[in-house]
Amino acid sequence: MAENTRASRLSSYKNVGHGTTDLRRKRAEVSVALRKQARDDQLLKRRALSPESHEVKVEEVELLPEAIVQGLKSADISTKTVSARAARRMLSREQNPPISMMVAAGVIKPLVDALDRDDCADLQFEAAWALTNIASGTHEHTLAVIDGGAIPKLVSMLPRGGAAGEQAAWALGNMAGDGAAARDRVLAAGALPALLPALSAATPVSQLRTAVWTYSNLCRNKNPLVNFEMVAPALPYISELLEVTDDDVLADACWALSYLTDGPNERIEEVQSTPGLLRRLLALLEHRHAAVRTPALRALGNMLTGSDHQTDRCLDAGCLDRIICLLQCDKPSIRKEAAWAVSNILAGTQEQIQRALDKNILQELIQVLTHDDIKCQKEAAWAFTNLCLGGSDLQLMSLMSSGFLPPYCALMASPDHRAVLVVLDGLVHLLQAATRLGEIEAMCLKLEEIGALDHIENLQQHENEQIYKKTLHILDTYFAEQDENIAQPVETNEQYQFGAVPGQNINF
Repeated sequence: MAENTRASRLSSYKNVGHGTTDLRRKRAEVSVALRKQARDDQLLKRRALSPESHEVKVEEVELLPEAIVQGLKSADISTKTVSARAARRMLSREQNPPISMMVAAGVIKPLVDALDRDDCADLQFEAAWALTNIASGTHEHTLAVIDGGAIPKLVSMLPRGGAAGEQAAWALGNMAGDGAAARDRVLAAGALPALLPALSAATPVSQLRTAVWTYSNLCRNKNPLVNFEMVAPALPYISELLEVTDDDVLADACWALSYLTDGPNERIEEVQSTPGLLRRLLALLEHRHAAVRTPALRALGNMLTGSDHQTDRCLDAGCLDRIICLLQCDKPSIRKEAAWAVSNILAGTQEQIQRALDKNILQELIQVLTHDDIKCQKEAAWAFTNLCLGGSDLQLMSLMSSGFLPPYCALMASPDHRAVLVVLDGLVHLLQAATRLGEIEAMCLKLEEIGALDHIENLQQHENEQIYKKTLHILDTYFAEQDENIAQPVETNEQYQFGAVPGQNINF
């Protein structure tokens, strides 16, 4: 590379090492990845299969949508009910339900009209079930049900409870899961006040599962975030439900909390301040099923992105011991989330950092950094980088003596650009701290000894502009004339030590 180009790029590189302005990370992409991963456990939309769906009868297959629509328009209540049941059965097929064909035939309007028939509970139930399955389809299918006027009628069925109330909740949950606009229309129709009585441990378990899942969809989606005031009244109910024994209820309750805490600190405060909620949530980090632990950890991780006071609440409640156990679990996805949670603690005050260090958290992170996949390693690297940025001199001494540098620096050979940038940020701050303590020569020698300097030099050819700039800064600032100027540090028990500042030796 030409020298003038090199100089030009160096001069344009400002604020070296200060790229991480928001160390506590609210990261939407992580939420999306986790939600996709847990889709089998917590779907946005759910289709209700008929008990006989695996034994479709010939006469049902041959029944035309047009005939069903004609029957739904009949004045005879019995004919209406039989036709609604036929529609429900067709839409409940396990494989390839003919949703588009039924919508095109005009089935939605008579099904919505059937919801008004308080004199025939069977007709209402079958109509609600059919609409539930239409709303489980594409965005266009869901929109057709909403535009057909189903929402207020389904909301009016919720207080009825029983099978009809459950089916209404299911249909509304499918609509709310379609996106923020549909969610807000369901809430605007008064769905939550009507749903609240069902959010009770005394509710039959099938209905309770549906109600909690529907509530989680009312809290879901970020563009825009839900109006918090419209969903907050359910928080005391959700707090109580965190102590039930049903895994599906627990998982969906925790997912709802994860959505509500994935936003401004004011929302985290409301959730944390709900009596008993934080304690019960942390207890679920020890649940036997990952389907419950995953959303519980996500909700806790979101809380740890909040204010220092909110992070202190989590620490005071004993979150560190449980996070350490999750760093040791057998599921990489949970280890990754646990490392992310630790990174947010280590982005906090020096007192919060010390509480983590006192739990020997560094050795657990080193295990992740050394043995896990790149996704887990990157989260562990963030944790170490945050400690490099915010730790006191004594805390940096603990860090340097932990043995983290070799696996940490090895990440500079990763194809993951973000992982490389995270490590480079941490190294910049370590080098700045070494300079402040008068120990830059020993630090540079250690980096050369473990092969980190080779990695840094190789990154000069990296295609990523940020990586190139950070690399160039490190080399020009700290290694330009090291062969001439670096004095040999004192070697004791095969460890190099900072020795210029009395009482502040940092073991490499």
